[in-house]
Order: sequence, then structure tokens, then C-alpha cells
Amino acid sequence: MTVARPAIGRDFWRGFPALLLAFLVAQAAQQVDVSLLARFVGGEGVTVYVLLLRLALVDLVATMALGSVISVTVGHAAREGREGLAIRWSLALSLLAGGVLGCAGALLYPAAAPWMAGGDAGAAAELAAAIPWFCAATPVRLVNGSATFMVHAVGAGGVALRWKLAELAGRTLLVALVLGPLEAGLVGCFVAGLLLNALSAAWGARWLLRHAPAPVTLPARRWMADLLGKALWETQRLLSAHLLALAGIALFASPLLVPADTARLGAFAAGTVMAALVFAPFVALLRFLAMRLAGRSGQELPRLVTALLRLGVPAGAAVGLALVAVAEPLGAHVYGQGGPWWVWFVAALGLSLPFRAAANIVRAALQATGGFAGVAVLDAVLGWGVGLPLIVAGLWLDVPAIAYASLCLPEALAALWLWRRFQARTRSNAGGVAAMVRA
Repeated sequence: MTVARPAIGRDFWRGFPALLLAFLVAQAAQQVDVSLLARFVGGEGVTVYVLLLRLALVDLVATMALGSVISVTVGHAAREGREGLAIRWSLALSLLAGGVLGCAGALLYPAAAPWMAGGDAGAAAELAAAIPWFCAATPVRLVNGSATFMVHAVGAGGVALRWKLAELAGRTLLVALVLGPLEAGLVGCFVAGLLLNALSAAWGARWLLRHAPAPVTLPARRWMADLLGKALWETQRLLSAHLLALAGIALFASPLLVPADTARLGAFAAGTVMAALVFAPFVALLRFLAMRLAGRSGQELPRLVTALLRLGVPAGAAVGLALVAVAEPLGAHVYGQGGPWWVWFVAALGLSLPFRAAANIVRAALQATGGFAGVAVLDAVLGWGVGLPLIVAGLWLDVPAIAYASLCLPEALAALWLWRRFQARTRSNAGGVAAMVRA
């Protein structure tokens, strides 16, 4: 008897466009701050704003990681019709984790501010004035981020998108008011951020609690320890990727391996900006699939993943080929780049896309079954153990094809290893993959 394959139709993908747009709206919030600061405060205000975001990298990464893990937990609970308690506990845990991160930041960031400012006393003073407001916003920022993921996890992507668009409009108006007529400067920008996050988090939490009521209880210790453990692994994975990107830029800018070359550095810097845009849908796909696949049965999950690979890999290849085809005009007319270091970057980026699609599909499946630790370790090992040495070798030999193999070879190896890991995991849990996730 032949078992029918699950159809990957419109119902499965419902909510993905809203999640992707919500990701883009979240990115737009920082662009709003930067553009308004540039207009009302000037370039120095923008510089200090960016410095504070870089200083608080762990804080921002932890917000994304906790939200990602919570979305899988709530998505799994929603599939079983018991999301109310998971939502209430997740909101409480987000507030607690945000309080801890905010207190840690208030203790650590002031000491690091002069170092981040590079000895600029004025910038260091502005950083010191803005830090308390940024840290005070950390708890509500975490609740806001977690609530956003949870609204998506319960299948209300349209609600989440309208909510975030309203938040973006409110942010634009309030920051413009604070920086313009009120002339509150950079500190005013962070005060506005605190107010907006508090209002937005309160609205999101209220919507979730009304959507899925549950009794008021403290989070179970085992549940909380399990979720925080997964969030720490996901934080490590995301932070490792950020640091690896910074290391790559530092290597291209450093004259230690080869004489400094502004054309080579310019091509790599512009390429990384383009890559961030190209990778955004893949990040959204990872988060969406992790929520969608959470709680699937041990028989259904492998068939869904296989069907997704049959869709995702050809789609990634098609986008990659299109990107390679327009490499030279894209460089000339959009990014102001050309030459072998640009062309090879785009070629390697295009080649990586089918591998990235495959790897993210299987990453999502493993995370949906609780495998955050294995995914985090693999990505760090391949990024630092394979990707970084390829950059060093390519720069040393002045061969762009070798340097940019760092874009595709780690993802190809990740796709292969993750697929084997997924097959082994589903075989060893044939009685039910859903049992691997502790709600």
C-alpha cells in the first residue's frame, strides 16, 4: 500500500508572506531611527546610535534567539490545542530574561563605552547617557519580540503584520517629534524606543492572552530550563555568525595577509550588504518552517521535509542562476563594483543558494524537534573551521574563487550533515518525533 505524500499547498504556506514582511518591517525600524537622527542630529548621532547597537550585540541576538525558540514551543503547543499556558509562561520568561539582560547591560556597557567610542570623549559621553534608557527597554523589547513570534506561531500572521506596521508608523511619528520639535537628541531617540516597545509589548501580550486564556501560574522549572537551554544554543549560533562576518571584513581590510586593496575590500563589503538582503527570505523561511513543522508526527515530518526539499532546492538554484546572470550590471548600476572579486562573489553567492535552501529546511526540521544544540555546534564548526580558513587562503593566494568558497562550501557540508542527522533522528524516534519536544 502506497502512502500519499503530504501536499505542500497554499494552506501550508499561509502566514509565510506575513512573516517575511514582518522581518523587513523590523529592519525598517532601525532605518527610521538612523535616517531621522541623520536629519535632526547629524552624522555623530548616527555613529553613536550604531555604536550602541554593536555594543549590545549579545542583547539583540538573545532577543532573536529567545523568540525563535519560543515560537517553536508555542507552535508545538498550538498544534495540540494547549497553547494558552505556553504563551503565558513564555511572556513571563521573556520579561524575566529581559530584566536579567537589562541589569547586566547596565553594569557592563558603561565600562565598555569609552573603548567602543575609540577615545572620542564626546561620543563616549553620549553613549553613557543613552545606555540607561536602552537597558531599561530591554525587558519590554524581549517581551515585544517574543510576542511577535508567538502571534505568528498561533497562525495569526496578518494580525502580526498589521501590528508591526502600526508600530513602525508610531515609531516614525514619535521619533520625529522627539528629535524635531522637542530637540531631545540621541537620548530622546532611545526614550521614544522605550515608550514604543512598552506600548507595543502590552498590546501584543494582551492580544495573546485574550486569544488563548490560561490560569495564572509560575513557569514549571523543567519547562523553563529546557527553553532557556535551547535559547542559549540559538544565541550562540546567531552570535557566532555575526562574529564570523566581522572577522571576514577584518581579514579583507587587514594588510597582514596581502597588501591592502580598496577594490577587493569594496567588492566584499558591497557583496555582504547584498547578501544580507538575499539571505533575509531564507532566515524567514527557517523561522516559519520551524514553527510549521513543530509537533508533526514521526511519519509525517520526513515526508514533509522531502517534499519541501523538492520545492526549495530548485527554487534556490533558479534564484542563484538569475543572480549570477545579472552580476555585472548589478555591480555597475547598483553597487558601483566590478572586476573579478565582485563577479566571483556573486557567483559563489548564487551557487550557495540551493545549498542554503536545503540546509535551512532541514535546520528547521531539527529545531522543530528540539535539536537547537546540534544545529548551533555544526554551524559554528563549519563557519570557523571551514569558511574562515578559505577566506585566509584565498586572500593569501589572491584567488577570489577560493576565498568565496566560504559562502557555499560550509552550507553544502551543512546540508549533507543535517540531512543525515535528520534521517538518523527520525529513524531512532519512529514512534513519534513530536515526543522529542518538551512543551
